[in-house]
Amino acid sequence: MDSENKRLLVVLGVFLIILVGGYAGIKAYTGFDTPFSVVMSQSMQHDNERSEIGCIDTGDIVIVKSPEKADIQSYFEGLDTGFRSFDDYGSVIIYERGYNQNPVIHRAILWLEYNGDGTWSAPDLEGHENKWLCMDVRNGSLERITNHNELSGTLKFIDITQSGKTLEINLDNLGDESGFLTLGDNPVGNLNFDQNSGIVNHLVGMNDIRSVPILEIPWAGTTKILLKNDGENLEYVPNSLPSLILAFIVIISLILIVDAIFLRKNTEDMKNEMKKN
Repeated sequence: MDSENKRLLVVLGVFLIILVGGYAGIKAYTGFDTPFSVVMSQSMQHDNERSEIGCIDTGDIVIVKSPEKADIQSYFEGLDTGFRSFDDYGSVIIYERGYNQNPVIHRAILWLEYNGDGTWSAPDLEGHENKWLCMDVRNGSLERITNHNELSGTLKFIDITQSGKTLEINLDNLGDESGFLTLGDNPVGNLNFDQNSGIVNHLVGMNDIRSVPILEIPWAGTTKILLKNDGENLEYVPNSLPSLILAFIVIISLILIVDAIFLRKNTEDMKNEMKKN
């Protein structure tokens, strides 16, 4: 076997080791055999007209982690700890919302713990009095509730998330199961909590969470959307397909450049060998 074929086998062997090792590492870290999910809608975009690196946009692929392996933090908890994901505080989660319905990828905003007496506890609101207001009818009159561990009635949020949303939720409509209030990041299309907009009719409990996105691969799922539904929703990210094509061109160009460098070096080695002989 000549030296060129040996080099090729070595390169292929190294590539295979990296591929297998990388996959094994990702599987062990995420807890999934196939830790990838294609984003099909624009509900998490921070710009409603274009794709941005660092945010979850239509056509992106996200690498997801098992909930058991993830530290899930709400937006309000993230304000205290400094934890951020995809350009805002708190965790993004993918949750199931019922039989024969597509899962939803949205941000966890606040964990509400049901107290069993018609009131709710939200410890993560402590220290953020300028971000919320709770009003309820008690003792025959409308009162402001200031204790974040005895919330009831209408809970209003002021200037929250990266887009500065102001929105409210009627706590009396949430049933009696603890869970997260959830919300899409989109500043135009997602102006209500999921629990207010018909997406889901209850708080998102830990058992509802399917996975936790931890990393974005921009534009990589664009082709799936093109093939599955003729590019529906790609109108919100017109730069995605050109960006994907450009990324492929750059990758192929780098491969060709590396190949040219090795070819040149191999040619010089052969010339030097011939001179010695």
